[in-house]
Amino acid sequence: MKDWTPDDMVFRDRAVYLPEIDALSLSDLHVGIERAAIRDGTSMPTKEADTLKSNILGLLGEFQPSTVVFDGDVHHEFGGLGDAGDTIQEMREMVENAGAEPVFVEGNHDTMLDSVVETVDWHRMEDVVFVHGDRVPADMPQDAALYVVGHDHPAVEIEMQKIECYLLGPCIDGHVLMTPAFNELVRGVVVNRMTAGEFMSPFIRPPIEEFQVIVEDEGEVHEFPPLGEFRHML
Repeated sequence: MKDWTPDDMVFRDRAVYLPEIDALSLSDLHVGIERAAIRDGTSMPTKEADTLKSNILGLLGEFQPSTVVFDGDVHHEFGGLGDAGDTIQEMREMVENAGAEPVFVEGNHDTMLDSVVETVDWHRMEDVVFVHGDRVPADMPQDAALYVVGHDHPAVEIEMQKIECYLLGPCIDGHVLMTPAFNELVRGVVVNRMTAGEFMSPFIRPPIEEFQVIVEDEGEVHEFPPLGEFRHML
């Protein structure tokens, strides 16, 4: 079984590209969160849909992947999709027009996602399983070397600044990589002092001290020590 390390991954713009299987993964797009915030009177328009599509186009142009995995919580609200459904279909068409296969993994928010795109509970490519991370599907393989999940929207606080991050640590007999929310409007959860029990995802389990924090900023990747050591540096 392959031992996946950060050297096997390309971290970019809150997504991750795995060259060995030629797959790009992005989670927690929460399409429609802007509309919900405006309706609640808590946000000004930010052209959320245009930003998401532009960021996806940039990643498609840079990596030219054969597969793009939308790793859950593609939609934000639990009810009907409305305009968000059109945006999601446009994203699917963008991926297909780039010559890649789009895969939509259902997250806990995606109660209506299958009304506009075909969805799956998890997706396997060689020794990698993509699953949203809110639960462990009953039929999910237990022999993967790497599980790619989202769900918790991890971030780290450094010198009083909150920065979205990736977490890489042990899971079952392999590793799990938790990616940050792809939508910049989604608040990250600061993991600096969190215990495994405080994560919502069942894929994050003790020993949390062994999980490595990875931060990417405009193409520059910073690999920090495992949380057990990193906490003492903050």
